[in-house]
Amino acid sequence: MSPRRVTLGDVAQRASVSVATVSRALSGDSQISEATQQRVRQVASDLRYIPNVAARSLVLQSSATFGLMTPDVTDPIHGQVVTGFQQRAAERGYSVILANGFRDAETERRSLREFAAHRVAGVAVMGSVLRQTEVKRLLSPSPTLFIGSDHLPAVGTDLDLPRGCVRPDDRDGMDQVVAHLIERGYRTVAYVSGSSGANQIVRRDALIAALAARGAPQPVVFQADDVDDAGLQAVTAQILRRRPDVVVCYDDKTALSLMDELRTAGVNLPDEVGVVGFDDIPFARISNPRLTTVSQRSDELGRISAEFLLATLDGKRLPLSQLMPVTLVVRETTPGPRRRAGTKAKKSTVPVAIR
Repeated sequence: MSPRRVTLGDVAQRASVSVATVSRALSGDSQISEATQQRVRQVASDLRYIPNVAARSLVLQSSATFGLMTPDVTDPIHGQVVTGFQQRAAERGYSVILANGFRDAETERRSLREFAAHRVAGVAVMGSVLRQTEVKRLLSPSPTLFIGSDHLPAVGTDLDLPRGCVRPDDRDGMDQVVAHLIERGYRTVAYVSGSSGANQIVRRDALIAALAARGAPQPVVFQADDVDDAGLQAVTAQILRRRPDVVVCYDDKTALSLMDELRTAGVNLPDEVGVVGFDDIPFARISNPRLTTVSQRSDELGRISAEFLLATLDGKRLPLSQLMPVTLVVRETTPGPRRRAGTKAKKSTVPVAIR
């Protein structure tokens, strides 16, 4: 006969506390005293207790687990958020169930229902195309945090609910980009869009507004919904015809792929055309030439998001919705429009990070 598995009740009896106290102590609940947590952990170790996640969920009506939904974890920026989120959750003894929404409404709904079925303690939803009110309804009563929601509101200009939403300050990021480009001497600017979601529209409109505020010509906007060979080859052909001084891209993936297409077409980068990305993924730092971009510290965004959810388990409310600071990182793709005879690039006085 195989030996009986040690249960949560066995640990509770040996430690002279309730089953609920054992469960909370093992998950690092701050409402349980440090002395009790240490005693419970020692008893659990002595008994060689292996947690039964399903049983714990039934006792506490939640699990020591968070749900995290991303559009696509293979995207470098999403992967960095996941890493930061998991690291902070693990520090408090929480595991993370990960799901990909693939920017498809029904896929997202299915993933959210699975989170609810697992009785997760809280959920972070990144880049969701669903209405935030619908997401909260599907996950209730679990607290829900939104990271850069991509849902476009039918009316009004408010992208987020008053509480529980965080997103990078894309508008300030684009303002920093434009200030840098103008001081470097760039005159004609093009923008290569990404998807049709809220983030793309915010960045495009922010670029347009920043140029207008400085009396600069409006950008030529090229649409590239998919970052693939066919889409970017078409955009490259238009850039070759229009010959802008610099191209600002929706994100780094678009910028790096565009740089490859431009080189294939015989364009000398960055002397003939400058390029700017957005996000500062790791590949931006090692590209040739290295990419000027806007850093949003995605790993830190993930850690902060996990911290906000952990705070709700300590009895606090989700924070007021907020914009996270971003920083322009100047590298080699924006030296100034040196292809103009007799034109010398200006030295930027905009505060930037150079890495």
